[in-house]
Amino acid sequence: MSRFFRGGAAVLAAALSAAPASAQSLLSSAGLGYLMDPIDARARALGYTGLGLPDPALSMINVAEAAGMPAAGLSITLQTDVLNASTEGEAESLDFNTTRFPSIQAAFPAGSRAVVTVGYGAVLDQNWAATRSDSVFLAGANRFAEDTYLSRGALSRFRAGLAYHVRPRLDVGVGVDLYTGAVRDSVTRNFPDAVGVLFPSATGTDYEWQGIGFTAGARYNAPAFTLSAAVTGGGDLTAEPKDSVVSQRGYALPLTFDGGGSAQISQTTRLAASVRWSGWSAAGDDFATADQTRDVVQAGGGIEFSGLRFLNRPLPLRLGGRWTQLPFRYTSGEFADERAITAGMGVVIGGGAATVNVSGERGMRGGDSIGLDESFWRVAFSLSLLGR
Repeated sequence: MSRFFRGGAAVLAAALSAAPASAQSLLSSAGLGYLMDPIDARARALGYTGLGLPDPALSMINVAEAAGMPAAGLSITLQTDVLNASTEGEAESLDFNTTRFPSIQAAFPAGSRAVVTVGYGAVLDQNWAATRSDSVFLAGANRFAEDTYLSRGALSRFRAGLAYHVRPRLDVGVGVDLYTGAVRDSVTRNFPDAVGVLFPSATGTDYEWQGIGFTAGARYNAPAFTLSAAVTGGGDLTAEPKDSVVSQRGYALPLTFDGGGSAQISQTTRLAASVRWSGWSAAGDDFATADQTRDVVQAGGGIEFSGLRFLNRPLPLRLGGRWTQLPFRYTSGEFADERAITAGMGVVIGGGAATVNVSGERGMRGGDSIGLDESFWRVAFSLSLLGR
C-alpha cells in the first residue's frame, strides 16, 4: 500500500472517531432534521452535480460512477460552515459554525470489470436547541421558569456497493445502505429567580436510528458527453428508544431519483447539470400531522474550465449554482428553500496518485414565510488517493 493511501486511512480513522458537530442550521429542529449531501468538493463546486462526470470516481449518489477505477482508492471530504441566522421577533441574529466529514469512501477493484466500494455519508443533522419562558405556581409563589429543549445527534448511512463495467460505454452499480445514528432529546427547567429554593429538573430520552436501504444506478459514457441516473429507497427508518417507557418511532425512507450529465463543449470546457426528486411525503403519516413533509426537488449545474496550469499541472476552475427544496415544515410556518452560488478548483499531485479539490459556497435559506432567515458560507476540501 502506498504512502499516500496509508496517510488517507489514518485520516479516515480520525474522522469516524470525531465527536458530533454543532448544528448546521436552525432548520435542524424541523421534522427529522436538516438534510445533508454526501458529495465531494468537485461536485459541490459544480452546483452539487455529483454524478454524470466522465472520469471514474467514488460517489454516494451513484455507485456506478466507480466503474473503471484502475487501483484501490480513497476519498475524504471535510466541510466547514459559517452561519448567520435571524428569527422573527428576535432583535439580534445568531452566528455559529460547524465542521464535519460529510463523505468518506473507499474502492477496491475486483478483476478487470468490477469495483467494490464502501462508504460513509451524512444524511440528517439533528443538533439544535431552543428556550421557552413560562410561569408556574410552586413553593407558595408564582415562579419564573425557563425551559431549554436540546437535541444532539445525527443520522448517517454506511454503504457497500458493486460497480460493474458492462459494455465499453455502459457501467452499472448496486448497493446496500445501512442507516445508523443516535440522538438525545432532553428538556431542562431552571428557575432563575429562585436559586437555592428550587433546583433545576431535567428529563431526556436516547434514541438509536436503524434502517436498511437499497440503491442502483447506471452511467453511459460517450466521447462528448456522459449521462448518469440512480434510484435509492428502502423500508422504514426506526428510532429505537433506550427507555422502555417511550415507544419506538418509525418513518418511511423516501424513494429518491437522481439524474445528471455533462458535455464537453470545447477542448477545455465542460458543462454539468443534475436534478433530484425525493418522495419525503411518504413519511408524512408518521408525524403528528400529515402536512409536516413534502416531496422535494433539487437542481443544479456548473461549468468546468481546464485550460489553466500551475507548475505544469492542470488547474481546473469551476463555477455553479443550485436550488434545493427542504422536506420538513419549520414550526408553524411554511417549507424552506435553499439557494447557493458555488465555485472551486482542483489540482492533481503525483502523476494522478492524489487529487485535491476545494469548493466554496455562498447561500441563503428560509424567508419571511417561515420566520427564519439564514445566510451561510461553506468551504469543502476533498482528498482523493489512488493506491499505486
